Amino acid sequence: MPKAADISVLLVDDQQSMRSLTRFALESFGVRNLLEAKSGREAIQLMETRSFSLIISDWNMDDVDGLTFLKVVRKHPRTQTTPFIMLTGQSDREQVKQAIDAGVNNYVIKPFDAATLRKKVEAVIGKIE
Repeated sequence: MPKAADISVLLVDDQQSMRSLTRFALESFGVRNLLEAKSGREAIQLMETRSFSLIISDWNMDDVDGLTFLKVVRKHPRTQTTPFIMLTGQSDREQVKQAIDAGVNNYVIKPFDAATLRKKVEAVIGKIE
């Protein structure tokens, strides 16, 4: 079981309010090592210098969307196995299929609560202490 305090999370969303809500949810179950990026491009830059236990990314962003970002993550040897959770306000089956085909580990439909996010996180990294 991973300890929540040992998990490093990269949180990517172009909306400050969603980053804050997601951060609050993660912190509510003990995650403390958390970096935020406001775009897919910024997230890619952060990943060049750091490693993360988990990536949580919004789908709909202006410069580099979540699906494109996921594809970049999966192509890089250092990050290709990093657990990746996609956040989106849409539950379109085709969109879900695209994300699965690109290698997403889990999917969260907005709005969500802390309990839902915790279940999705534990589904990809294991039960959190």
